[in-house]
Amino acid sequence: MNGMQRVLWRRPVFWAGLASILIGFSLPFLVSDYDLFNLGRVVTVAMCVASLNLVLGYSGQVSLGHGAIFGLGGYAALMTIRDLGFPPVLGVASAVVVCAVLGAVIGIPAVRLGGFNLGLFTIVIAALFPIVLYRFSDFTGGQAGVIVPGAFASPTAALTDAQWMFLVLLVTLLVVLFLLQRLVSGRMSRALAALRTGRILALSHGVNVYRVKFQFFVISAAVAGLGGALYGLVLGLVVPESYPLIFSITILVASAVGGSRSWAGAIVGAAIVVYLPTWTSEVIPGDASAHLAQLVFAVILGLCVLLAPNGLAGVVGALTRRLGSGIQRSRSTPRSVDREETP
Repeated sequence: MNGMQRVLWRRPVFWAGLASILIGFSLPFLVSDYDLFNLGRVVTVAMCVASLNLVLGYSGQVSLGHGAIFGLGGYAALMTIRDLGFPPVLGVASAVVVCAVLGAVIGIPAVRLGGFNLGLFTIVIAALFPIVLYRFSDFTGGQAGVIVPGAFASPTAALTDAQWMFLVLLVTLLVVLFLLQRLVSGRMSRALAALRTGRILALSHGVNVYRVKFQFFVISAAVAGLGGALYGLVLGLVVPESYPLIFSITILVASAVGGSRSWAGAIVGAAIVVYLPTWTSEVIPGDASAHLAQLVFAVILGLCVLLAPNGLAGVVGALTRRLGSGIQRSRSTPRSVDREETP
């Protein structure tokens, strides 16, 4: 075992992550199928938030169009399954390809705009997406959308469809987060740090600014499309009302609240997106619950901006590091005392 591995084993965050993974794989056997349905929604939305983290937190770009890309992934997957007879795996793969192509088309002008202009450009795409779905209703199904039920049929009698669905989604999320972490680590992490600091500094370090931003935008779009395709399969349908402009804004807020440079923060932000409307509907039934959810979300965002700029995951990470430092100090203090008392 090398030195890096020894350090990894000593970090509390490693054990916290391992415990979270073990709990995740235990959940299908501890909760109801309805709970697994909601948790499946959290996992798929987390992929979209993680894809935005790649753009927002690591390459310093602001995108308000990821909700539309997420929706396009759902439509691409379900339409290829329904109209072309693709199996679900190929339907999801086709959605990833379609969204990557869209990311390349958007990315060419988007990365040169940058900053506030990039946000304006992508918000137009998010606003036009549901309009296009209604405009080509003969193709997209219009208000009725596209319905493809039973995509996650369990291959074994030992697991229910909901249990199988959640396990597939969880493994997919872990693979996605592992690959994204590998993408932003190592030499690329230094290039991204220079890129976030400023374009001139990045150029002085030999970073091809436009190429890196373009590559990250395309990869981000592909991951968002993957999440959208799986989200559509979890629901069994896609409809235009699921992807309004406010959804893209909500994804951006979820990235900021959870932590735009934390993959665990993507899961936290996704959980808030999925469960907050349910919690508010229990407080105020009816249409007013949606407005209450938006208000609570805005309050959480404001508190994070003021008190936790690194998001909720950043707060938990800081507490974990302090706990680990305290444990290490408590272990090292007796040893130093023993050495001082030794004649």
